[in-house]
Amino acid sequence: MRKKLLFLFVFSICNYWGQIDYSKLIIGRNLGTHTFHDGLQTRIFGFTETLSAATKIPGPTLYLNSGDSVKLDFWNMSQGAPHTIHLHGLDVNQQNDGVGMLSFEVMHTEHGYYYFKAPHPGTYLYHCHVGSTVHLQAGMYGLVIVRPNDGNLLLNWENGESYGREFPLLASEIDTIWHNDTILDQEHDMTMPLYVPATYQPNYFLVNGKSGTQLSDISNHLLALPNEKVYMRLANIGYYGVRYIFPSILEARTVASDGRPLPAEVVNDTIEVLPGERYETFLQLGMDNSYPFTVEHFNLNTQVISSSQTMVIETTFSDVETKENLTFGVFPNPNNGIFEINEALTENYQIYSLEGKKLKESMESPISISDYANGSYLLCYKGNTLFIVKD
Repeated sequence: MRKKLLFLFVFSICNYWGQIDYSKLIIGRNLGTHTFHDGLQTRIFGFTETLSAATKIPGPTLYLNSGDSVKLDFWNMSQGAPHTIHLHGLDVNQQNDGVGMLSFEVMHTEHGYYYFKAPHPGTYLYHCHVGSTVHLQAGMYGLVIVRPNDGNLLLNWENGESYGREFPLLASEIDTIWHNDTILDQEHDMTMPLYVPATYQPNYFLVNGKSGTQLSDISNHLLALPNEKVYMRLANIGYYGVRYIFPSILEARTVASDGRPLPAEVVNDTIEVLPGERYETFLQLGMDNSYPFTVEHFNLNTQVISSSQTMVIETTFSDVETKENLTFGVFPNPNNGIFEINEALTENYQIYSLEGKKLKESMESPISISDYANGSYLLCYKGNTLFIVKD
């Protein structure tokens, strides 16, 4: 009888959703190790995409387009513990929301399937919601990023504002006392902690799984082009509050919260992100070589800052994959010194040498660089940068 009901359920789901636009296998793991900036290692839980992949914090980021029909195949390979995938903020129906008591739990070696329509563009979270106080602390979480479904990956939403590249930052923290086998391997019964205790004292504070000197290390700098407009996706999955404090020169503008555009953008260098929240903020880079910013974690009960760490946005011409803003292009490119932007100009463009020297700023069209030597140049327009070749 159970198999018959399961068959009917699967048939009805497939019949209802029809074509699946995005299908993803996610594997739940209970055996993993995380290394902090000081070399200490601790046991973690997590999500992976293959059995051979190492368990990492956070789990893989899921990239969707708004309106996609989505199927998540969750395979629990966790040596005994039940898990789910809770889709935090996506407004899916109860059956697919991943709260175990209200939908279903996925047991060891079993598959569970989540079906939903990707909502409007925004930044969301997913995490385990079985014994979530422990499993979330253990590392079972990741980001979901929904982009506009209009063929343009560089708009914040349909007919929205363009940008050059985005940086998702997911904050969390770890109290290593919780990461011993006694707690992580305990039975999932009434003895499992349901609430964060008053004795919770995290000793490592993470952004995208990095902590301390890892965050400021040159290998983890956020790379962008000079004069590029970047989109910061700021999220917090920990139990502490987080503040991102940007240099005032970057003119931070927060335009969305929890997957919804704000009624009016907030111009403030400091963005405070509480547990479970997500904010989206524009930064306008200039020609400086680097832009250090501060990440603070603070205790919600006492408001005491427990950690203050530095991250860096670095501008460079050589190490960044240049992404074209799909709302405009240039023709011809390469060119003999005369070219045009394929849309009506609404603001000034700038021409830079590869060394970062501004050579021209204008709205004249067609654009002429006939007097410049043959070689490569940078065209900056609407906060995005394209390589232009004169031959």
